[in-house]
Amino acid sequence: MKRIDYILSIGLVGSMLAAAQTADTKPAEVQLSAEQIQAMEKRVAQINDPAAKLFFQANIHRAKGETEEALKKLAELSVHHAHNKRWITRSELLSAKLYLELGMPEQAEVTARQVEFLNQGTDAAETARLFREELMQKKEQSEGSD
Repeated sequence: MKRIDYILSIGLVGSMLAAAQTADTKPAEVQLSAEQIQAMEKRVAQINDPAAKLFFQANIHRAKGETEEALKKLAELSVHHAHNKRWITRSELLSAKLYLELGMPEQAEVTARQVEFLNQGTDAAETARLFREELMQKKEQSEGSD
């Protein structure tokens, strides 16, 4: 990845995280202002790495509440950049979160398990493991309240 793409990527992630931290809701429920989304779209337009661009376009769709469109972008990333380990792993982790947002916890768990298995010993594997633990806790809580 070229240095400018990396810098733009970090800036975009920073913008999204800042919005998530200042909101009173969970990150999945964060609603960004139209201005914030426009700023993110301008930054994404400047990214030259096609895999990175698709990943951040998916994040913008998520921020707009367009979860299915976000998944389509991630699927496009998987098809066209299957050997780009950096972005595929991030894409799969985001996909797991999107599946959960769509009410598909089984698919979220399977995807997280796949990330954990394929990336053993990495931060991505640990993130996937923690996500799966959270899913299991939610499942146990919902079964206990039945």
